[in-house]
Parts: sequence; structure tokens; C-alpha cells
Amino acid sequence: MKTEGPLARFTLDLDNLRAMLGLDEDATPRAVVRAARPVSPGFAAVALSVAEADGHTLGSGSRDEVSRARGRIARYEQVAAAAARTGAARVVKGPSLARWYPRPLVRSMCDLDLLVPDEAALWRVVRGIAAEYSPDLLYVSVLARGPVRDLVATLCWPAPDPLLDADLKIEVATLVHAGDLRHVPVRAGAPTDPGVANLLALAEERFQHPFGVKDAIDVAVLLGSPDAPDPAEVVAAAREYLLAPELLELVEYACARPRLLTEPAPALMEPLRDAARAETERRAGSTPVTPADGDGDGDVRRRMALGLPVHGLHLRDADHPGRQVARIEDFDSGVLLRAPVADFLLVGQELVDEQLYRAALAFLEKGRDARSTDREEDRPW
Repeated sequence: MKTEGPLARFTLDLDNLRAMLGLDEDATPRAVVRAARPVSPGFAAVALSVAEADGHTLGSGSRDEVSRARGRIARYEQVAAAAARTGAARVVKGPSLARWYPRPLVRSMCDLDLLVPDEAALWRVVRGIAAEYSPDLLYVSVLARGPVRDLVATLCWPAPDPLLDADLKIEVATLVHAGDLRHVPVRAGAPTDPGVANLLALAEERFQHPFGVKDAIDVAVLLGSPDAPDPAEVVAAAREYLLAPELLELVEYACARPRLLTEPAPALMEPLRDAARAETERRAGSTPVTPADGDGDGDVRRRMALGLPVHGLHLRDADHPGRQVARIEDFDSGVLLRAPVADFLLVGQELVDEQLYRAALAFLEKGRDARSTDREEDRPW
């Protein structure tokens, strides 16, 4: 459900973009664009579109950069549409957020986040994307909670202008809200309303990094839109997904940027502050969902038993007919993820021993499925 108008006033121009980037008020538009480049891949296109909205004429190179940013969004929309048909995938952030930006402003997009209903849908989507785009990088992450597991599969391939633009990156996931692995557990699904879902997905990112300029602009665009989400729905979802403190921090962060966003309507802020206080108190009295001491010493099975993520290093493409979900399988030196489309070596730390990698490949090359120490059984994680 939408409100009858914006929840706050939103302004984005060269003046407040200068301030958000830490520049002097007399900094030139060229200086603003230069300062925007290190923020994130593609953010310079945002600055260029702001300059255009302020009446500056863009040269051929600048127009091309903005055009490439719009083209990237269009390509992601094509991928998302196909994924929706293949695996009932829905977009979180990305093109969904870009649609809220008023023309001629453009949103920078590093990657595309797709949420699917279950693991079988995830592998159908991955198979479809791989067949259509031949990615040169595929890896996975696995987060187990007893008999339940969630996966994130990441696919990458070069952008049309690979010397200038970051690779296209698609993340297909069975979850959006992974929490902090301490007092905020994994929460399944996402709100039905796209505006509410986007706000919560932005708030969730606080568990990975401090909020920055891009986050502030995103939330300002959402709350300042004539189609802003209903404040009661926003607060109810923030409570349900245990994200009221992060969402409040994000909104207040955006309001603290010079002239970017006015204080949103009391219908949002007053109950959101109440919800944030209640959630902060809940966390203070809760038992951590994962132990504070240690990370399982990098041992894959122990990390999964503790509810900590493990990561899958791509070993080879594979086609396992009839297999809808991945199987976890032990071999002498480690643990494999035998997915419908590829085989992966599961690891619990960043650095992977080359001997372990070679041993995994050797095991697969021997075709020892029937003699696996895992006895071909489907693991619950």
C-alpha cells in the first residue's frame, strides 16, 4: 500500500552532493564527478546525471557514461525478467530501486540481487543465467541452521565495455536477511511491497558496512517519492524483520546529509523510534544465535554446525540430471558441494590450500560417487 504522497522532501543537486562528498562549496562540477568515482563503481554516473539535472550540458564522454549506466540497469532488468519466469525470482534493490529515481537522475548499480523461494528455484535460475550469458565466475555461499540451509550463488561476466566498467554481477539467493549471526538471526523472505522490501534491504546492509552516500540517496529517493510506502507498513515490517534500529539509523543518516532529506512524517518516525528501542532491548536480553568464541577454526563441518557461513570454490561445471538441490559430500581431504550445475569445494576460510584444491579435483576426476564416504546421501545442510 502506498501513501498519498511523499513522507519527506527530497533534494539532490550539485550543492548537496558536494557537501556529501566532502568538497568545498565552490568545487567545480568536474571535481564533484572526480570525487564520486571512488565511492563505488558507477557512482560517477550518478554525479553526471545530477549535473545534467542542474542544467549542465554533458559532453560525449559524459553522455556515454550515463548511457552505459542506464544500459547496465536495462541488462539487469532482462536478467531479472528471465529469472522471474524460470524460478519465481524477485528483484531486491537494484532495478527496483532505480525505478524510484526521477529522471534524469540515474542510480548506480554494481550488482543485481535476486531472491528466490527455495534452493531448487535457485539452481534453475543459475542454470538459465549460465546458459544465456556464459559467466566466467561462479561461486556459492552456504549458511546452515540445523536441517535448514540457505544459499547465495554469484555469477559474474564482463560488462560490454570491460575496460571501463565493472563486471556484471548477479547474486541469486534464498535469503535477503542474514542478520548479524549474533543477536539478529536469519529471517526468511521479504515484504511483499517493493518499497518496504527495498527499505529493509538497505537497512540490512548495516550488518556488513557503515551507511554511506549511496545508501543515503537511496532512502531519500524512496521516502521523498510521491509513491512512498505506507509508514504503518514500514514500521510493521521493521518490527517483524528485527530491523528497526538499522532503519532508524539509515533514515537519520540521510536526514543529516545537507538538504538531502527533511525529517520524515511523524507517522513514520515516532513509531519507528519506539520499535527501535524495543528491538534494542530485545537484543540486549537475547541469547546469541552463534557462539562468540571462535569461528570453527575454518573447519567446514564445524562452521556449518555453528550456523556460520561457508563458501564454495568452483571446481568444474557439471550436469547432474534430475538433481534439484545440491548434495554435500565428504572426501578424504575435505567437503564438496555437488550442485545441479557445478561442483564446488567448500571452505571455511579465505585462503585455500592448493593441495586441497587439487585433491578435490582428483577426487572428482576419479568418479568415485558410489564409494563416497558420504554414501551419496542428501545432507540436511
